[in-house]
Amino acid sequence: MKFLSRLNPANHLYIKLFLWFWIATVIMMSGSIWIIKLLNDEVRFGPMRQADVIELNNYTQILQEALERRGAGTEKLDRILLQVSKRNQIDLILVDVENNRLINTLPPHVKINEDAFLKLSPAASAISIDIGLGTFVGPSIIVNSGKSYLLFVGKRAPPRFMGSFKRQNPMLILAISLAISAVLCLWFARSLVNPIEQLQEASKQMAAGNLTIRVGSASKRHDEIGRLGRDFNYMSEQVERLMGSQKRLLADISHELRSPLARLQLSIGILQQQSEGLSNKPIESSFLHSSVARIEKEAGQIEKMISQVLTLSRLDNPQSIMHKDILDIRSLLDPIISDARFEAQEQNKEVSFNATKNYTVEGDSQMLSSAIENVLRNAIYYAIRQVNLDFSQQDRYLKIVICDDGKGIEQEQLSRVFEPFYRESLARDRASGGVGLGLAIAQQAITQHSGSIQAQNIPRSGLQVTILLPLHIA
Repeated sequence: MKFLSRLNPANHLYIKLFLWFWIATVIMMSGSIWIIKLLNDEVRFGPMRQADVIELNNYTQILQEALERRGAGTEKLDRILLQVSKRNQIDLILVDVENNRLINTLPPHVKINEDAFLKLSPAASAISIDIGLGTFVGPSIIVNSGKSYLLFVGKRAPPRFMGSFKRQNPMLILAISLAISAVLCLWFARSLVNPIEQLQEASKQMAAGNLTIRVGSASKRHDEIGRLGRDFNYMSEQVERLMGSQKRLLADISHELRSPLARLQLSIGILQQQSEGLSNKPIESSFLHSSVARIEKEAGQIEKMISQVLTLSRLDNPQSIMHKDILDIRSLLDPIISDARFEAQEQNKEVSFNATKNYTVEGDSQMLSSAIENVLRNAIYYAIRQVNLDFSQQDRYLKIVICDDGKGIEQEQLSRVFEPFYRESLARDRASGGVGLGLAIAQQAITQHSGSIQAQNIPRSGLQVTILLPLHIA
């Protein structure tokens, strides 16, 4: 049974293509033979039977008497021939030997091979001629107005579908054949292209972060494409499961760390109160105060890192809930810039803000504030003296540009600055900055608002971060 299953055309593209090739070849060869036969009408000659001789002589006499009785000239010959044909329910063909033309009682739409009759001489013996649509016998001699004609008598065969189809114009048959083959080829091509397009679309959505995407009908096929679809679905399930486990683990660890951190901060408060009793021992008191301050700073860093990890985990979820409002960008930026200027002033740096027009966007004020603040704080940290922030309109987007006059980032590292926990320096000491989550949080927040963020070095040294957000158009 397994061997027979392997030979099933539904299970293998190779067998499908092989069969389709040979079916198409047979159809093309059959069509070619058919058209050749249509273009070369087959006429078969044979001897006459005794009954055919009697019939031919009988109708020759009837037609000759009709012509003599009416004294018909050439102009009445067609009409008399038609009358005799209808009265006796027989088909008659006259050959005008002198003018080399045919006069017949056949319907106008019926085409016959005229050469089969015109090439026969008056002296030829009477024979049977099968022209495909019927058999005619003759010739016999008919005289009208001193001219001799060759008479052939016969009867058409009953019309059949294949016979009538064969007598159609070969170009019409060719057009019908091409139309049928085009429909079949389209059906076969779509049976291959449709599942591939499904896989392509699913891959794009998965790359965009939709890990719940699955391939539908393509995975139900039994051939290689179907197996690929099922493998894709299995991969999607595994990636979704692993990413979900990772996010849950990250969130669980962050939450679990907050409990001992809270106890640590409580202990620091108690220790600070107890250290006040050592005021009469300056050395011990100074050492204790510095140690407590160091512990408090480290606890603050841990608290900040946990908060950022939780924020990033929440933003990384495409289903995260946002509270969208219509936001005035100037009102959103003013408190951020005020805080940034105060922080920069303590480091002998300056933050300049240039804006000539106000704009509105639709989004979550807390998420957008956090994103812009993270970028601005990063610029202040790496700037030497100056940080510039301005916004303008670019098509249907609000363009926010934040520049610093620092040393910039190596070109090959620019694409990685928005990765979580990435820092240009490999050092992990506090002097090198935070833990590398600020820009990652900013990117996730901007992406959640259907915007974009990118970083690039500027010629005069420094880094420029450009944020694009869709404008709210009333």
